[in-house]
Formats: sequence, structure tokens, C-alpha cells
Amino acid sequence: MRTAFLRELLDLIEAFEREGGDTNQLDKESFASWLITSRHASAKKQSRQPATGPRLNGLIAMYLSFMGRYAQFYGRRVFRDSKIYSDDDWGILVSLFPDLQMKKIEVLRGCIMEKSSGNEVLKRLLKQGLIREKPHPDDRRSKLVMLSDAGRAAFMSVQNGIERLSDVVVADLTEEEKATLLHLLTKLHLFHKPIFDEADEKTLGEMLGQAIHEDGLDDENAEKV
Repeated sequence: MRTAFLRELLDLIEAFEREGGDTNQLDKESFASWLITSRHASAKKQSRQPATGPRLNGLIAMYLSFMGRYAQFYGRRVFRDSKIYSDDDWGILVSLFPDLQMKKIEVLRGCIMEKSSGNEVLKRLLKQGLIREKPHPDDRRSKLVMLSDAGRAAFMSVQNGIERLSDVVVADLTEEEKATLLHLLTKLHLFHKPIFDEADEKTLGEMLGQAIHEDGLDDENAEKV
């Protein structure tokens, strides 16, 4: 296998030289830049041909999903001996820390949680005494939620673990790679967040290529939290 790798590497260096690269004093940054560019051009050429394997977008979506699962995997260890059950609980505590008061729907949207599942998390946190609620002063149909003293204590009890988890999740990326990744993830977030907040079933159906059913399209959005 080592011989095959070296042969492939020599072929790449010869191709680099044919395209004007200086191999007398091989600069690894220049070679890496050429390699990335040439592979990208090759991928674009191949994309015009019938696909024989996973699409690039599918692989990106798959690995993003994997990253979420890895974070949950580590998070269960961090939360194991605390009153916090999951990363959903953690997200709600973070959004309210230390003394914020918000409508339930605002909390759920900020945590990217759908109403049905998110309300169950809020109910459980209320039952545990980690959050409390009170009537909204300007809207009789809504309530405000906030952290209790127990919720703030639970938040602080796992703070060190969360910082360690964050370091583990980003692994051995360089500072430059972290900045690039953060930029790309922020760009994706800004694209998807308005779609999530609107939750228009017709738009979602068109995006995902699904049939639209007229009955009960807005049942979930009609109920005000």
C-alpha cells in the first residue's frame, strides 16, 4: 500500500510540474493549493456525468448529522450526574441564563426546537423546578419562563464539562480552520433559521419534494404558546 501511495504522489507531483509548478524548491502550500484546485475542477467535470456514488450535498448533510450525534454522545457523559437530562435541557437553560424572561415560543425558536417536542421539555423542566413561569404582563394568552435558583445552579454545575465538551468536539482543528468552519456554519444557520421560524408547510413541501395535504396545514402554528 505504501508503494502505491508513493507512486500516486509522484504522479501528482509530475502533473503539478507539467502545469507550471516549481518542483526544484517544492513549496507545500503551493502544491496543496494546486491539488485542491485541480481536484475541485475534476469534481466539477465529473458532476456533469451520471453520479455513481453519494452526492457531495448528501455527504455534507450526513456528516453534519454525525457531528450532532457526536456532541450528544459526549453531552450525555457531561450531564450524567446533574439535573440536566439532555442537550435540549441545556439549550433552554443557556437561552434563559442568568435572568432572562421569554415567551415559551421564543425560547423554543432560539433553541431550534419544534413546538410539540419543545413543550414536553419545558414541562419537564418546570416539573423539576429548573425553570418557572408567570403570566405575561401584556398578553393574557402567553406566559413568560425564566430560570429558578435551582436552574441556575444546574447550569453552573456543568459549566466546566461543557467547556471541555466544546474543546473535544472541535478536535484538532487549527484556529484558521475553526474560523472557516464557524463562517460556513453561520452562513447555513442564517439560511435555514427563517425557514424554520416560518415553518410554512407548502414551502417546506416544495423544498423537499413532498406532496402537500390541505387538511391541518397550520394546526401547529395556529396554537399560540
